[in-house]
Amino acid sequence: MNGRATITPLLVVFFSSLLPAADWRPIDPSELAQKSPKVEPTADAEAIFWDVKIEDKLTGSDLQLVMNHYIRIKIFTDRGKEKYAVVELEQSGKRRIGDVAGRTIKPDGTIIELKKDSIFDRDLAKTKGLKVRGKSFTLPNVEVGDIIEYRYREFRDDEVASHMRLYFQRELPMWNVTYHVKPLEIPWLPYGMRSLPLNCEVPRFKPEPNGFYGLTLANMPAFRNERYAPPEDQLRAWMLIYYEEDKKIDPEKYWKSVGRDDYKRFKPRMKVDGAVKTTAAELVAGIEKPEEKLAAIETFCRTKIRNLASSTVHLTAAERKEIKVNNSPGDTLEQKLGYGLDINLLFAALATSAGFDARITRLADRGDTFFNINTPLTYFLNSFSVAVKVDEQWRFFDPSTPYLDHGMLRWQEELGQALISDPKGGFFTPTPYSEPARSLRERRGEFKLLPDGSLEGSVRLTYSGHAGRDRKLFYEDMTAAQQEEDWKDDLKNRLSTAEMTNFHMADVTEPYKPLVVTHNVTVPAYATRTGKRILLQPAFFQRNLTSRLTETSRKWDVYFDYGWAEDDEITIELPEGWVLDQPAVPVNSKIADAGNYSTQVLKTNDGRKLIYRRKFEWGYNKRILFPVAAYSNIKQIFDFVQEQDGYTIALKAAADGK
Repeated sequence: MNGRATITPLLVVFFSSLLPAADWRPIDPSELAQKSPKVEPTADAEAIFWDVKIEDKLTGSDLQLVMNHYIRIKIFTDRGKEKYAVVELEQSGKRRIGDVAGRTIKPDGTIIELKKDSIFDRDLAKTKGLKVRGKSFTLPNVEVGDIIEYRYREFRDDEVASHMRLYFQRELPMWNVTYHVKPLEIPWLPYGMRSLPLNCEVPRFKPEPNGFYGLTLANMPAFRNERYAPPEDQLRAWMLIYYEEDKKIDPEKYWKSVGRDDYKRFKPRMKVDGAVKTTAAELVAGIEKPEEKLAAIETFCRTKIRNLASSTVHLTAAERKEIKVNNSPGDTLEQKLGYGLDINLLFAALATSAGFDARITRLADRGDTFFNINTPLTYFLNSFSVAVKVDEQWRFFDPSTPYLDHGMLRWQEELGQALISDPKGGFFTPTPYSEPARSLRERRGEFKLLPDGSLEGSVRLTYSGHAGRDRKLFYEDMTAAQQEEDWKDDLKNRLSTAEMTNFHMADVTEPYKPLVVTHNVTVPAYATRTGKRILLQPAFFQRNLTSRLTETSRKWDVYFDYGWAEDDEITIELPEGWVLDQPAVPVNSKIADAGNYSTQVLKTNDGRKLIYRRKFEWGYNKRILFPVAAYSNIKQIFDFVQEQDGYTIALKAAADGK
């Protein structure tokens, strides 16, 4: 087998039929006798093996991916028993689960089989109010020291194992993890299966019976993520398998070729017909500045063209059946709907008609992995937006993506690389970064403090930029009742005695307006009575929040998705007969070149109201990724912020001040 310099090992395999599911493997007496973990001394359970067989099948013109999973786990603690005795297997869309079997093996060799009537089809979980279906079962009579094992088949119709991720690290340590792969071979196509290991070194695949090729990695530690760490697949060990021609590729030439091919592919699909020309002229009529012209075109595409991929576009089956394929921007304009690429192509055509140089461009997704220009695979550069040249600089637009402000990309695509299509060859240019002020969390509170320490009043919270988009995506599919319930749960997790009324969430699906939440709230015993004093924490929105970084030590770099700003103002009417007791002002700080923290404590002229203002910004100068060696310094910063947020003010009875 031949490999190429940048991607090893090479995997070329041949097609044959899949064997029936194997019987249970024999249990090694040493596995039964094992009293303590082998890979990690403190593990609650370890996988003796995690074995997956993968086969691509072609029957006539029908493709199917079939996977056989077989997992054997040794239980060492009660926590391990609680966590791994219950198994849930998600199935959705074209993914089906079948041939499920399981059993528990006692240390003395006694075997207890999982009964077929103990395997249930049920709702596994609810996410944002959406049900996830799957199979669920509990392995029988599991105790510490037992071995549990289960197997199942997974069927995916109209799919092959191209660009599939094979993970060598999971949530528990594994003595052995093995993959057996059997791709298609179609003689008249110049494609074989290739493999690319990430964050690990792996042996070459070895030939196995019946046309499979396999590899095993031993003693793999569990993968444990940390809060504010880079994406999981940037850190843990895995391998990508994919179909591609067997040839050596120079990355620089590869990307030039991709950009050139993209230009040839998309330029005809940006055709400016009469309807596009007329619409463009109407949209930019009377506008002089280039940025404002493009904003007008972007607004039209985002608000007037329905995105068929959006969960907020509701069409009946009959309505969807009537939709025609958009073969040109004119078609998209006529139907007033399309998929994401249709909308971006329409934007590019309208911008071209308005006199701009507009190109389809590929973007990396740093929310998944960090793009490596020396890895010549479009798989890692497969999001599309539009680049427009304005004053000799490339500006980026993505009107197909909801809830983005003008001039912003998804945070996953900012501060990355874009491959701009060009007839002479594609070229890379960096994507912009939205400064913290563009992702603002503005919070206002109007309260009255009662003599017993209870706090009552109203709040208004406004989220814009990336902060707003994240929340809109979370809430857009929920009913109003579900939104309120979720918000109430978050509030009570922080303030357990709080009561919330008159809740309202506005502009959840508005493309450009910020998300706004208002409600009334009462918190019994918010302030503490101590003899002749009342101790009050004015930072209401930070009450009972833990520091963002709590670990004393850390393995991974510190990584924030984007920079953000917080702007809080709290007004508290003091109880009758109580006054401020000469409060000390919290400490303000400019946080190196990465952020800023400041507060103000004021009172009205009549002394009846306390005004507390807080501002925190993080992510100046594109500082969102910090090496693990700097963790103690970063932790100190956020510990300092938490300490200042916990600042309390003392009130005393007015008579004490005389």
